[in-house]
Amino acid sequence: MVHSTLGPYVHMVDLENSKYVKQFNIKASGNGEESSDDEVSGYSWYSSMRVYSLKLSGDNKEIIAGCGRTGQGAPIQVFDINQNKLKHRIIAHKDDINSVCYVDKENSSIFISGSDDGRCKLWDTRILVNNKPVGIFHGHLAGLTCVSSKGDNRYFISNSKDQSIKLWDLRKAVTEDMKTLFMPYDYRYQRPSKTNLREIRMIQKRTNSLDQSIMTFEGHTVSGTLIRCHFSPLYGTGQRYVYSGSYDGKVYIFDTVSGDHIASLELPKDEDNSGAIVRDCAWHPFSQSLISTSFNREIHRWEYMDLRNSEKITEEEAEWETDEEEGPRASQFGRLVIEDESEVSEENGDNDEDYEPEDDVPNWQRNYVLGDSSGPEEEDT
Repeated sequence: MVHSTLGPYVHMVDLENSKYVKQFNIKASGNGEESSDDEVSGYSWYSSMRVYSLKLSGDNKEIIAGCGRTGQGAPIQVFDINQNKLKHRIIAHKDDINSVCYVDKENSSIFISGSDDGRCKLWDTRILVNNKPVGIFHGHLAGLTCVSSKGDNRYFISNSKDQSIKLWDLRKAVTEDMKTLFMPYDYRYQRPSKTNLREIRMIQKRTNSLDQSIMTFEGHTVSGTLIRCHFSPLYGTGQRYVYSGSYDGKVYIFDTVSGDHIASLELPKDEDNSGAIVRDCAWHPFSQSLISTSFNREIHRWEYMDLRNSEKITEEEAEWETDEEEGPRASQFGRLVIEDESEVSEENGDNDEDYEPEDDVPNWQRNYVLGDSSGPEEEDT
């Protein structure tokens, strides 16, 4: 595993042996040179390297890192682990690169980047010339927070501050960077209203502004942090679904076949009736469970359950379990919000022998809380 902070240093950890392996300076090259950034007078933040996203190649030989904007632009650093040197430095975007991912993790030459300039770009280091990508994807109206590949060398998704997830086909990339509608704003402090977004999208359609995506998903809220999105696993779902965290304390699940928002996994509300921001979530590759991380220092685990004959969990059930000796324990029900629940129950009756659960995702999600990092510690069993 590799991780970083807002600096040029990347740390590698051996999870199997539970030990720290090494630290890499991805700014330095192996020939004694160090890649330099243009100094920006008056504000040192923009003259230093800041890693916002990084990925380890499938063969554990390379690291790609998307970095913040400096005087020259925002770079992607490609670092060779075995030789301990910088392999490529690509001035890839005009603004911060918030996410990078490999198209196919087994091939470290091809990867995608997403930036605050609203562009997704496709890179191939085998034919890299003058910092030119092999493909550009237009369509988002604001900066990107995440790009995630399906791993089939064809499709990927992106999450954006324009409050949408878009599905892209790699074969529909263009090579020229074109002018498109753009909505710059600081999502840490501002959120566009639904009315504003609706007006902007109407202008986008009316002016035939370029949108290369093949599907758009809306409903979640991207604000406050770099909220991530992913494809569901191949095993059990065939990667049919995409899911994302959200500012409103939910995990949203969308169907790439119908384009519908089919389910929301809602975290319990805080005392002030506000939900914690869900920044990231991960679907288990083989079992039907999902975990989510939130800003209230909790990790939630969502387990498979066939809900065709079950009632929705009520607020009264979403209370802390209490142990008389230990006090409150970190096990708590959340709520599943099912879209069009009445239609689901009518279409899939109790005696429908031909019904396949995998055909209707809203019937199989339920929430458990694994733990609260701020709660009492429990003995290992």
